[in-house]
Amino acid sequence: MRSSMLALLLFFSAQAVATTGGDSCATRTTQQQDSDHNHNTVPTVDPKLFNKRRYRSPRVLFSAQPPDAEPAESQGGSRRTRRRAGGSLHRGMYSVCESISVWVGNKTKATDISGNEVTVLPDVNINNVNKKQYFFETTCHSSRSGGSGCLGIDAKHWNSYCTNSHTFVRALTSFKNLVAWRLIRINVACVCVLSRKSWRQ
Repeated sequence: MRSSMLALLLFFSAQAVATTGGDSCATRTTQQQDSDHNHNTVPTVDPKLFNKRRYRSPRVLFSAQPPDAEPAESQGGSRRTRRRAGGSLHRGMYSVCESISVWVGNKTKATDISGNEVTVLPDVNINNVNKKQYFFETTCHSSRSGGSGCLGIDAKHWNSYCTNSHTFVRALTSFKNLVAWRLIRINVACVCVLSRKSWRQ
């Protein structure tokens, strides 16, 4: 009787060890697959795509180094004049809204032209070189956005405020596990919005 019980105990112990060992192997395999997947998350882009006009935008740049210059105009080779906060455009001419223009290289989320929130791919592989996606954005200066009025506006008769305006540019994004070129919204200017305080005047 004791020998049969001992045999059953050894049998169940062996099964338990075998089951535990199988789960451990499966876990290691899954972790290895996840690790391999993470190493291959940078998509490769055919450089010939950038020869097509519809994939080019002066406000989108793929670069291995942070850009130190402003984008060229889409037509012609001239450079954009950066409107610095509080700076004059020409003698006697000033912007009614203070703005700041910078290259943004840490954009992770954006809204596409269909209204979906998409993931912006931070890095891509072009000619075996990892490059980051940069976006040249112009936004309102934080000190005057929102409730502050526009510069040079008659506050007695007009309500005014500065707000960001947008445009859509083509960028490499991911949505529902599908990587593709999509039109996403970025900030391109700071504009003044006016409303009359009284329509009787």
